[in-house]
Amino acid sequence: MLSDRIGAKVRGFQDAPPLSMAEKLLLAFCAAALVFVCLAGYTELDRQGKARAALTQVKAAQLAARAVSAQCYSAGTPFADQSTHDGFAEGIAGQIETLGALPGAVTLLQISEDGYTVEQLLYAEGDMRALYDAETGYTVWRAEQRIRFDRSEGA
Repeated sequence: MLSDRIGAKVRGFQDAPPLSMAEKLLLAFCAAALVFVCLAGYTELDRQGKARAALTQVKAAQLAARAVSAQCYSAGTPFADQSTHDGFAEGIAGQIETLGALPGAVTLLQISEDGYTVEQLLYAEGDMRALYDAETGYTVWRAEQRIRFDRSEGA
């Protein structure tokens, strides 16, 4: 039996016959399964860590946006500009990213009618996305590209 042979090797008895091919395959399979389980666990823990970091960052972005919005309101300057790619008035996204110490990008998705209250805010860093919604709270997900199709290929 395999356990007897392994025990004999550990105890130093060298007179045990060598492992059969089936036993070697069983050992290789067990080792591969152990490596797979460890890698899968590490990957899941890494993704959970990135999701928690993105959640923290979108909370910081939302707080920074609230502070910058209050500054804009008191100064009478615009906070939002939906004609820009990030939804903020000129220079506001940079202020939010600096104030919140954000390594990713912030995009304003929806603003209230007063023009200063953030309703929806998107934070993107690497493959993680985090959404702040004033009604539903926070959502974090992983965005990964599955298929890329260039217009020149299909025309």
